[in-house]
Amino acid sequence: MNILFLDIDGVLNSNEYLTEEYEKVDRRLTREEFFDPKCMRILKKIVTDYKLQIVITSSWKIFDFKTVIDVFKNYELEVLDSTKNYGDKRGAEIREWLVNHDNISKFVIIDDDFFPDYVGLEGNLVMTSFYKNRGLNESHIPLVADIILEDKLTL
Repeated sequence: MNILFLDIDGVLNSNEYLTEEYEKVDRRLTREEFFDPKCMRILKKIVTDYKLQIVITSSWKIFDFKTVIDVFKNYELEVLDSTKNYGDKRGAEIREWLVNHDNISKFVIIDDDFFPDYVGLEGNLVMTSFYKNRGLNESHIPLVADIILEDKLTL
């Protein structure tokens, strides 16, 4: 099984997108409106093309996991699981999840933050940006492919 450890803010949205959406509606955005449809379509392509199972690492798992599930369903995406919450120790969350699950072939992490404990996981990390390039975009697809299609086991 191939796993995608997925952040949300800065991956499935961006400063530019949220600013544009706010200006369109001139009100506070709903939680569902925080997800950029362009980013969601790219996520769908990545998950489908590389047969990835989604594990949420984002803080959304704490404060509004139901919205994440609902939005993903709208794009025919399923969430397999989420990591535990250790605050800014996201690398530890991922490592613990991997230790507790069998049959993992490959994994990729998509995040806009480099947490200090990501050291040692860099070969599995695809970085996006909240402030540049609108989060997840087409340029990230070959980076995911390089990790998932690599000949060696990445655990």
